[in-house]
Amino acid sequence: MSIAERDDRKTAALAGWQPSEPLVAANGDLYVHRHALARAILRGEVSQSGFGAEVVGKASTSLISLPVLYLEGQQHQEMRKATARFFAPRTVEESYRATMERETTRLMAQIRDSKGGRLDQIAMDMAVSIAAEIAGLTNHLIPGMPQRIAALLDNPPLDPKLSPAALLRILGTNLKLTAFYLCDVRPSINARRKAPREDLISHLLSIGYRDREILTEAVIFGAAGMVTTREFITIAAIHLLGQPPLRERFLTGSKEERRAILEEILRLEPVIGRLRRRADVAFDLPDGHKVEAGQHFVIDIRSVNADSSAVGACPFHLDPERTMPDPRTGGAAMGFGDGRHRCPGAFIALEESEIFLAQLLALPGLRLVGEPRMSWSELVGGYQFDECRIAID
Repeated sequence: MSIAERDDRKTAALAGWQPSEPLVAANGDLYVHRHALARAILRGEVSQSGFGAEVVGKASTSLISLPVLYLEGQQHQEMRKATARFFAPRTVEESYRATMERETTRLMAQIRDSKGGRLDQIAMDMAVSIAAEIAGLTNHLIPGMPQRIAALLDNPPLDPKLSPAALLRILGTNLKLTAFYLCDVRPSINARRKAPREDLISHLLSIGYRDREILTEAVIFGAAGMVTTREFITIAAIHLLGQPPLRERFLTGSKEERRAILEEILRLEPVIGRLRRRADVAFDLPDGHKVEAGQHFVIDIRSVNADSSAVGACPFHLDPERTMPDPRTGGAAMGFGDGRHRCPGAFIALEESEIFLAQLLALPGLRLVGEPRMSWSELVGGYQFDECRIAID
């Protein structure tokens, strides 16, 4: 098979991915499949329209501080600016890298002692440890926060139309939310009230956020900083274990070379495969299409990241030396999104993934056991691992 015909993607079949026209209208939405169009939309005058934004918007009042995911305009800019220091590369290197290395060493010992384990659970342990440190979720009534967060996020998307089934889902979600609040969020809030630290909860308390508002931020931070990193670490390990030359290259390469490999994997396997936006004003797209205010967009990140006009030839081939036609595209393309809602934790996710995978892949005799089991998450339009086992011979 030639490189031009090669398809290195592991999750495209699960996603039901098919080639599509650049812009497709369906059910009142515009589905976007080209990089230039997606970039124009995400950087334009649009608002968040995914992850239950409509439901939150209807429920919100002036008495409630919205999570940063749903903020727009000046409020969003101010919150992102105020919290940027927690995600800055210098802060990560000075404040969190030692934690990443310590947690990785702990987990490697666990793998060696057990002669393997479930990589998806081990990766979740790693992701939770780091994200919790940044968020300030370090105090617990009882152990088990990773399991509580995973259970809380294992729910269908919020449905603006209420029905008996939807009400039951809401009840179940509220029970999980209450457990997370009582066991993890409230103890951490109480500790920060007594002794503030340099973390997200301390900052939110300093600007007057109440417990329920901090809880909402903690849930979103759990989804963004924990679960997505778990999926990425797992899919990256599968690629690297499945290609011995690539694994060797990762282990012997420089930090920049390892980062390029990880970004290329994320380009091929975006964890969040779908972004939704709503046009705030009428505007024209680069292809001349006229958009009316209120138009909803569904951006297919898989298609955008495989747009050869943006990422070069052979877009389905895993090529760490890929040269983008436009250097501003970045190695992961839109794997971390784009525009004002681009993932603020991109550097953290790559840093902890690199540290963890460098030690994991160096374990002698490491191999996958059987085929990993994956399922589909409607919430993010992406894959999630139900089980991925590794062993040491």
